[in-house]
Amino acid sequence: MKICGIRKFLSFIILVLFVCGSMSMAQDVPPLKTDADNQKLIAELKMLIPVLMKEAGIPGMSIAVIKDGKIIWTEGFGIKNTKTGEAVTKDTIFEAASLTKPFFAYMAMQLVESGELDLDKPLMEYLPKEDLVKKYIRHPWDLEGFNRDWFSRITARLVLSHSSGLPHGEPRRPLPILFEPGSRYKYSADGYQYLQQVIEHLKGEPLKDLMVKAALEPLGMKHSSMVWQDRYEAQAAVGHDVFGETNGRFRKRKRAMAAASLYTTAEDYARFVIALLNDVGMKKETIAKMLTPEIDVDEDVFWGLGFGLEKTSNGKAFWQWGDYGIFRNYIIAYKEKKIGVVYLTNSFNGLSIGDEIVKHAIGGGNDLALGFLGYDLYDSPVRVFTKTLVDKGMEEAVKIFHELKKEHPDDLNEGAINSLGYTLLNAKKTKEAIEVLKLNVEAFPKSANVYDSLAEAYMNNGDIDLAKKYYKKTLEMIPKDTKADKAALENLKQGATENLKKLEKKKEKKDN
Repeated sequence: MKICGIRKFLSFIILVLFVCGSMSMAQDVPPLKTDADNQKLIAELKMLIPVLMKEAGIPGMSIAVIKDGKIIWTEGFGIKNTKTGEAVTKDTIFEAASLTKPFFAYMAMQLVESGELDLDKPLMEYLPKEDLVKKYIRHPWDLEGFNRDWFSRITARLVLSHSSGLPHGEPRRPLPILFEPGSRYKYSADGYQYLQQVIEHLKGEPLKDLMVKAALEPLGMKHSSMVWQDRYEAQAAVGHDVFGETNGRFRKRKRAMAAASLYTTAEDYARFVIALLNDVGMKKETIAKMLTPEIDVDEDVFWGLGFGLEKTSNGKAFWQWGDYGIFRNYIIAYKEKKIGVVYLTNSFNGLSIGDEIVKHAIGGGNDLALGFLGYDLYDSPVRVFTKTLVDKGMEEAVKIFHELKKEHPDDLNEGAINSLGYTLLNAKKTKEAIEVLKLNVEAFPKSANVYDSLAEAYMNNGDIDLAKKYYKKTLEMIPKDTKADKAALENLKQGATENLKKLEKKKEKKDN
């Protein structure tokens, strides 16, 4: 199967819709579509989006396009729930996931502007120590291994710019401070939860109510909420996994979380983006401060106070992605040009079309932020292999694997195949996981890890003898594996040894 096929088809559509001279080919990155005819732009997107969704395996999506600092178009595509077939509309509610973070930062910066919150005052000075220990740190202040000095230096500025050193889901005992605060970037939901606790203490109100007054009501975000609403039963989409499957249930969050609990529509979130483009809700200087780089992330990619930032030939943009597994979303906007796009999906595959959506909705190309995030494109070898597996079964997937591996050896690497195997395993598709992990063994026979992964899949499937065989093979290959990290190999050795002991006990019990 040719990877470029869908891209050629999309290019053909654009040629039909637009005059060739509408885009300067002399530039490495095409210009933004600030002067594009709105009706033609919308017509193109209406044609392209269903094609992209089908290719990527995305059940539902909602989009809002911003030009000249206002919404020029918003629409829903596909279905909310593959079990019911209900259509997505422009008023369909999606989980915003991490799009919540800059939304919360907007409220926090209002408190900075009013003088109630100091960006550079250590956050622990705002809270009684006993509350801090009980509700956030959750272990004794003097616990061995807890870096109290570094923790005491964390400020709102460092939290909002993801440079606090606080974790993002790592084990919390002791609470890890992963580097000296302010020294580098590391994405951290835990940091935002810490700042939430400080602000709720300062204001004496829960976050859900604070956000209503600071943003939801003033910006006219009438469908949105920081917690689940009963009205969403008939309005919300449910999430779908990489295979387009769903349990059909809503995730009903009862407590607001600064990091990820916003429920919203593309149109509502676009209203928030427009507030930043048009300096609404705060002074121009305060919004400019939000959108000023605080920490380097990657080449020409930075983080400000809430949003990611990127510098391109088209100017400076602010952006954020959302990833709650089965809901994946993206927003990018250029303040000087007052142009942007918001799109929300109810799919694990949602970010695989991000670059195409941005390119066709507002212009530019090869978005730096999406490149930094590293999500597989919808037509990447891994995605093509996965889609073949889902649509046509393992036999056809195995056939195409060898062709893809030959054409794209760097893309279908050991890690990518292993990751897909575990995705299948976690989705209880154990038979398929085993077949994928067997392909990894075949492709990378000198790696110890591929044998360990296959052994785990067999163990999950109850195949004791095969699990033992491949754990033994793992131990055999560890001394021969010259490419893997030594610490990783040591962990592999320890895990394989422990699992072999467990399997021996199971075998004895079964035989007796």
